[in-house]
Amino acid sequence: MKTCLSILFVFTVFLSNAQSKITLTPKGFEPNPIVGSLPQMTNEKFIEGTQLWGQEFSQGEADISEVTENSMTIDALRDNAFFYRNLGETFFHKVKYRIKIFKEGNRYSLTFQVTEIYAKKTLLKSAITDYLTADGKPKDGFQDVKPSIEKTAGIIVDSYARYMNNFR
Repeated sequence: MKTCLSILFVFTVFLSNAQSKITLTPKGFEPNPIVGSLPQMTNEKFIEGTQLWGQEFSQGEADISEVTENSMTIDALRDNAFFYRNLGETFFHKVKYRIKIFKEGNRYSLTFQVTEIYAKKTLLKSAITDYLTADGKPKDGFQDVKPSIEKTAGIIVDSYARYMNNFR
């Protein structure tokens, strides 16, 4: 029994360390930029892989712009990116996010930001940081926003890192 628990603990530690820890603060997401390593590849292969990831991850709905020889910007939508509960009802929101990715050598730098928030198909006038107090704690009634959007941001960033580390 102790052996099984030890093995489970080791796998849990590795899996939790493999995920990017992105934190929402009153100023936006941190760390920003997120820096990661890449396998040896040319700039052309980097651009190709990043464009393919953007289209695959967003199911063909990504807008790719500002493409240079070693950088680009991707804008895409993410359904159910965060939620909160009010009077027993759960409200899910879609977000439009922007990532800017830059390659230098065998490293990349990725900035992540939420640019728009939607309730169903209606664009809201709020920003993701509007759900936090000045000291970074969730405002009353919005306790689920911070962990749910941080999880979404982590999923996006981790997906990119995994894709590019396996891209050939």
